[in-house]
Amino acid sequence: MTLLDTNTTTDAPADPSRRLFLTVSAAAGGGLLIGAGLTAQAATAPAAMSELSAYVRIAPDGIITLQSKNPEIGQGIKTTLPLIIAEELDADWAKVRIEQAATDSAKFGSQFAGGSRSVDMNYDQMRKVGAAGRQLLIRAAAARWGVEPATCSTKPGVVVHAASGRTIGYGVLATAASALPAPDLATVPLKSPKDFRLIGKPHGGIDSAKIVRGEPIFGIDTVLPGMRYAVFEKCPVYGGKVVSANLDEIRALKGVRKAFIIK
Repeated sequence: MTLLDTNTTTDAPADPSRRLFLTVSAAAGGGLLIGAGLTAQAATAPAAMSELSAYVRIAPDGIITLQSKNPEIGQGIKTTLPLIIAEELDADWAKVRIEQAATDSAKFGSQFAGGSRSVDMNYDQMRKVGAAGRQLLIRAAAARWGVEPATCSTKPGVVVHAASGRTIGYGVLATAASALPAPDLATVPLKSPKDFRLIGKPHGGIDSAKIVRGEPIFGIDTVLPGMRYAVFEKCPVYGGKVVSANLDEIRALKGVRKAFIIK
C-alpha cells in the first residue's frame, strides 16, 4: 500500500462571543449591497465595506446576486445557503445568481466542509441576512408611497401594498434601500415556516448543468508544477490495525516517491 500523509486543517466554528452585523451601501452602478460581518459583541460595527463580506447585491434590473460562503464539494451547499437567504429576502429564484465567496474567515467566519454542519451553523445567520434585506426594501417602498411599512408585504421580487393594490419590483427600490440604515440582525423579524416558498421545496443544484458539461474545475482537476499524488489505503474493517504491508515492493515501483504506514 502507498500511504502518504495528507493532513489538512479547517477553520474552527465561529466564536460565540462574536455576532453578525449588517451594513448597507449602494452597489457599483447603482442598486443595493448588503454586507454582513462578524464583530465582538462589545465592539462597534465598522462602516467600511472593505471590512465586510457582501452577501446580497440587488441590481436595478432586479437581478439578485447571492454569495455562498462555504466550499462546495458535492454536498449542494453552494445552492443551499444562498437559498436560505433568498427565502427570507422573498427573492424571485429565477432572478437569483449565485457566486462562490472568496475564502476569508475574517469576513465570513468559519468556512469549511466537513461534519455535515454547514446548514446547522449558518441557518439562522443566513435567514437574518435575507430578512434584513426584505425589511430594507419594504421600508423603501413605504417611503415612496407615503404609507406605513407595516401595511406592506412582499411577493417574490416585489413589495406589495394590498390596500391600494400597488406593487413595485426590488430592482426599482434597490438604490433607495441602499440609503437606509441597516436593521439590527438581532431583532429583525423572520418568516414563519408555514410561509416558506423555497425552503422545503425541491431545487436542482445551481451548477448541475455545468457539472454535466464538465465546465467546473474540481480539486482533482488541479495541476501544479512538481505536484505529487497521494494514495491512502484504509482498513475495510472499523478499528482494524495494520498487520503487514509490502512497502519495499511499493517503493520500488516506478514513480513512487515514498510509502509508509500511518499509525
